[in-house]
Amino acid sequence: MKDVSIPIESRRNARPRSMASAVHRFVESGAAAWGISNRSMLMLLVVPFLVAVTGVATALMGKETYKWFTGEDRIAESFQALLYALALVLCVVIVTRLWREGRRGIALLYVIVAVGLTFMVGEEVSWGQRFFGWTTPESFLEANKQGETNLHNIHGVGYAFKWLQLVVGAYGTLLPLLLLRVNVQPRMRQFLAMVVPPVTLVPYFMMLFIWRMYRNLFEAPRQFYFVVSEYNEVMELILASGFFMFMLYQLRKLNEARRSQPSITRHKTAA
Repeated sequence: MKDVSIPIESRRNARPRSMASAVHRFVESGAAAWGISNRSMLMLLVVPFLVAVTGVATALMGKETYKWFTGEDRIAESFQALLYALALVLCVVIVTRLWREGRRGIALLYVIVAVGLTFMVGEEVSWGQRFFGWTTPESFLEANKQGETNLHNIHGVGYAFKWLQLVVGAYGTLLPLLLLRVNVQPRMRQFLAMVVPPVTLVPYFMMLFIWRMYRNLFEAPRQFYFVVSEYNEVMELILASGFFMFMLYQLRKLNEARRSQPSITRHKTAA
């Protein structure tokens, strides 16, 4: 009887090839969903990892370089505010578009998202205090650890924000992955597609989710406390990028649906 077993070396070589093939299929399907090229899709997937590595690299370059990237009103915080502001603009456009199409229920959900994004922008710039330079009210001055007009730096409130970040990270990580495994009705899937980030954005939320799990449950090593605590700004920048990408994705989907609408109408007329 002939030995038809697959050689061990061949099986080992097959694993990397199958993994590469799976990654390629994932990139292709993501590119098709976004309506972009495979190269653009690959860049979109790599962005959160590049931001995370940049944070580590600046930390290794020394404290001053790290503060230049993660400090107050520096690179990470400035881009957070900008990305949340851009996401807010896109969200308002989405609300307007959905409302005009008669999809009032989902439009109201996006109104809530718009309110949340407004809050995030306001908090990042201390509600304009950093631009206009007004004096912090005494009530905030005593309670706020940075002496500014914002809520997330108030003692006790900041702790709640950390757990809220964990919930947001879990939402954007677990639900998209769950939808890949669970069969739901087409109508429900259409609704969920509007309120759950696509699976291609999971890295943007997963990093914050893992980071918050670590920071909320474990103490940072004393000798690295500054580096670890400031790294949260890097994770928040990735999250802000994720929100912007999510709003951009939804707007692209609405535009795609609008472009396909006339052809459907013409087809019905011809029939």
